[in-house]
Amino acid sequence: MTQPAAATLATRGAGPSLFKLVSHLPEERRWRRPADALIVLSRQLTGITPEQSQNTDLAIGTLRFSLFRMHQARISQIASLCRSVTVYGEADTEPPSIPNVQFVPVARGAALSQEWFVMLDSPVFWGALIANVVAEPNAGAGRRLIFDGVLTSDERVVSRAGLLLSLTRGAPAPIVAVRDRAAQAAHWAQIAFEMANHAERDRHDLLGCLNEVPDLLMLLQDRELPMERLFGDVVEALMLHHESLGSVLYRYENGQLNAVAASSNMAMAPAHPQSAAIQALQQGAMVLRQLAPGDADQQLIPEAQSVAAVPVMIGGGLWGVLLVGQSDPDPASSHTADGAVALSTLLARILEQRGVIPPKSTNGAASGFPSVGDALADAFADATDGFPQSDTPAPPPAFPAPPTVPGFPAPSAPPSALPATPTPPAAPATPPPAPPAASPPVAGSPAAAGGFSLPGWMRPTSSPAPAPAATPAPAQGDGQPYSWASLRARMMSSLVNYDQQTAEQIWRETCALYTPETICTELLAPLQIDVGDAWHRGEVSVASEHFTSRFVQTKLLNLLNASASAPGGPLAVVGCTQGELHEIGAIMLSLFLRWSGFQVVYLGQSVPNSTIEEMIEHLRPQIVALSASTINAANSMAEVGKMIENMGDPRPIFLCGGIAFQQRPSLRTLIPTGVFPSGDLRSIVNQITTLVHERWG
Repeated sequence: MTQPAAATLATRGAGPSLFKLVSHLPEERRWRRPADALIVLSRQLTGITPEQSQNTDLAIGTLRFSLFRMHQARISQIASLCRSVTVYGEADTEPPSIPNVQFVPVARGAALSQEWFVMLDSPVFWGALIANVVAEPNAGAGRRLIFDGVLTSDERVVSRAGLLLSLTRGAPAPIVAVRDRAAQAAHWAQIAFEMANHAERDRHDLLGCLNEVPDLLMLLQDRELPMERLFGDVVEALMLHHESLGSVLYRYENGQLNAVAASSNMAMAPAHPQSAAIQALQQGAMVLRQLAPGDADQQLIPEAQSVAAVPVMIGGGLWGVLLVGQSDPDPASSHTADGAVALSTLLARILEQRGVIPPKSTNGAASGFPSVGDALADAFADATDGFPQSDTPAPPPAFPAPPTVPGFPAPSAPPSALPATPTPPAAPATPPPAPPAASPPVAGSPAAAGGFSLPGWMRPTSSPAPAPAATPAPAQGDGQPYSWASLRARMMSSLVNYDQQTAEQIWRETCALYTPETICTELLAPLQIDVGDAWHRGEVSVASEHFTSRFVQTKLLNLLNASASAPGGPLAVVGCTQGELHEIGAIMLSLFLRWSGFQVVYLGQSVPNSTIEEMIEHLRPQIVALSASTINAANSMAEVGKMIENMGDPRPIFLCGGIAFQQRPSLRTLIPTGVFPSGDLRSIVNQITTLVHERWG
């Protein structure tokens, strides 16, 4: 819903400003980035985890409502998980209607109309991205805006920003009564890891936006850091940035905790049986302990008044424990423990990424915990998951197999599918004395909207599960969530904003409702055209266009790999001509031929001309189909045409396709014996079927 606009327009820069809350920070704490970078940062912040569900207040500043499209796919997905979602901007267009999302117009020229912000506040995670427009090279092109900004986890900034926004919308500010600092530390470690491994990390210098967490940057700057250095940096970061009085990183192996890194004033020895590290191992949870004279950890770290022992959990088990000494006698009030949680969480993600597998605990405490990455595992299902069963075993009528060619079998149907809604995995068994661990969220469920979850030892023992949503039927009219127009718009919005998780969710929804051949013709092919047109108009970046193409290509290849050729059917060899790298059209043709009863050998990109003659002599295909999108590729294809023309019978039918021949029909004269089919894929396959029947019938 939208609040009434202000009666009078404010002068430029008037009214509340979130950027003023951070403008005093020195230049080294701020950064300057384009809108594309802010989209990436915004998506990292808005990963709502199961622990945040129904407890998060989300506020977004989009400059003007017309630019909300950059956020719409993500917000539509997570709005139901939040306590409140509020969007601020100049009301230059009517905003979309999204349940649980309130749109608050700000006056044209007001301070908030010049600020891009994303602010989240919940008991377990809080933070803000606040940026101010400093340059607008191309007015109206939102992605070309340049911003001066800050990414912060400062509770004071978040609280003050919430108060200012409450004044703008004329409603009380939401209250967060209790905050979990350890969960906050773990969440920011997760965000830092995701940014360090993002595809746009280097282009947008994403790590340069994390100057508020220099301890985490010590572990993330060098991806090839040797293990020994990595372990040592954990200990050093605690000393440099969290005022630890000494720390030891233990690895669990051979039934004991062995030190792999320690402060310079400490011995590299196995953990004492009475150490808090052993207790953390046994309980599978963080242990905070005040020290007394004679305690094992007090003898290990003489200056410490208290210690924190934090489990390092990966891959469903406990890899080790990080023990840190603190100066505060009250271990719960010390911020050193928060740093230990952040570093242990980040270390777990790095080790998991490197393929480290923790040992299984003989006492049961070190096994059975879901890893931090478990919540991601179900979010990227195989491309064939969720396809509905076809009503008939035969392919669509538009794909008749050649009826009179000897030995042709009946066409095979497109791949049948798994159930639309996967059965939730059972919660992993957690033997005592460790606390029970929460089950990873099921793909497609609201809990999976985040992209990561808290470490196993930090998750609540139980939480109310949302009621399962009924599988919707396909909508027929535009504007409905499962019409083709709506699915294409949602998919395009997510992909041009690099939001693969939302795109995967939309893909699963589509596969649960429609058959593969329909998805190819009604979603994937038009999507490629729409994104290409948007790129030509300057509305999306080259990187966004490439990201979309890679997504579509991956889905098509997964479909092709999941389908089987019909034994005994006519053989078609399909690929891209020498020098041609655009293969989406060739993959689609391979799919439709295979679904129509053809045997298909797909050769991929840039097939060298020197190999084609030998391949034809060896395979004796009925069809050779190549694709070209450039003049150079078309010239290469002409050489193949001459080669086939000079071959003895039986020569294959040479099928020539690609945008090069559509945009420049005169190029067809280069290949006089080539066949240039026209129409959609169904029509093209029918034409090929007829040609095969006429040649060999």
